[in-house]
Amino acid sequence: MNKNRKLNKLILILCAIELCLILFFLGYLLVYSAVIGDDSLITSPALYMAAIFISITPIGMLIYYFGIRNRKITIFKFEVDEQKETNKSKKVIKDEKRKRFSELLKIDDATEEVDFDDVFDLKVFTEQFRNFCASKKKLYYTEDDVRSFITNLLTSKIMILQGMSGTGKTSIALAFEDFVGNPTTVIPVQPAWKERSDLIGYFNEFTKKFNETPLLKELYRSNYSDKIFIIVLDEMNIARVEYYFAEFLSLLEYPNEDQRTIEVTNDSWPKDPRLIKEGRMQIKRNVYFLGTANNDESTFSISDKVYDRSMILNLNNKATSFEAEEQGRVKISNENFENLAKEALNSYKNYDGLRKKINAINDILVEHFMITFGNRMVNQMLSYVPIYVACGGDEDEAFDDFVSKKILRKLDGKDVFKVSSALPSFLDSLNHEFGRDKMVKCKKYLKKFEIR
Repeated sequence: MNKNRKLNKLILILCAIELCLILFFLGYLLVYSAVIGDDSLITSPALYMAAIFISITPIGMLIYYFGIRNRKITIFKFEVDEQKETNKSKKVIKDEKRKRFSELLKIDDATEEVDFDDVFDLKVFTEQFRNFCASKKKLYYTEDDVRSFITNLLTSKIMILQGMSGTGKTSIALAFEDFVGNPTTVIPVQPAWKERSDLIGYFNEFTKKFNETPLLKELYRSNYSDKIFIIVLDEMNIARVEYYFAEFLSLLEYPNEDQRTIEVTNDSWPKDPRLIKEGRMQIKRNVYFLGTANNDESTFSISDKVYDRSMILNLNNKATSFEAEEQGRVKISNENFENLAKEALNSYKNYDGLRKKINAINDILVEHFMITFGNRMVNQMLSYVPIYVACGGDEDEAFDDFVSKKILRKLDGKDVFKVSSALPSFLDSLNHEFGRDKMVKCKKYLKKFEIR
């Protein structure tokens, strides 16, 4: 484009110079004829032929200039083609500027067909996953831990994995997604995170592009599939969870999927991805958030708001290795996965007995420690225990596991001396209500409050 402009400018200059020379030549002849008194030179046919010949060059150059400029002639076709390509490139660039979600638009264009396996038994599925971890990954977990992991997923969309480093908190999440045939997305949480834009990205006013984070892309991709999508927030409490994850904590509790929409932008562009409507995107039921948590001087304590909405898996001990059957992947759809939970809830026969246990533990906690729990936790327990039983576990063990992880942790905020002084009478009431050989995990948890 710059070369064409320089050429056009040069043509104009040469035309002007040659026209000036012709005028000077004709003027010189007129003056010469007047001085010598002989006009034969002016009327000579040869002179006119010379003038016409000399004029052809600037006239031709002017025709070329205006023709090329207005694209009426194609004397030098390569210049016209170059200009067309330049205009085409400009249009492409202009169109690209209107596309602020380049990665999400690629997901719109991608198509994927998945053949899911049919799973009919939650207990068999749990055993298959444990064998897969051992035979394919050389990861060894107890039956209780695997049952608790599967049950947690089916009870809440948020799970917190706690335990010492090296006990397999992140590994069990990675193994599960490999087992069901969909890679896990691991997001390392950063200490400076304070709001949801740290998770899903933001619109850059300078580049006019949206900063598309891995989480945003996974959430968008989940809208096109019924695969199970596991999102791991690695070291989730290195920043304050209730700050950057606040909106997700609320949205994931909505039972109606249509209500679970998150604002990505505050406006709408014509060329936005097709599944972002009016700047909002749906969070599907096939998305599960797993956060790994460490408790040391570099982390924040996790608030009750987060704990109450999450299920907890404590991995404090490494399981011993065992011989496992060879087990391949089981590509289960999320609909199939959730239907297994519904079947477990429908087939459970002891809801009355479970409610009596819930009321009993609540009364004991109020009497001795002045703590209680709300309807959210009751509903979680009414789901957790039946599903745990369907995974092959025992009802009393499931109840004990839930109370020790979700309810007794409320004692952590109490005065240790007051808890210690009330502990003997609490244990007596616990033994009287549930039996001396029951509630083993609860009794083990309470030992840390003993003052010797």
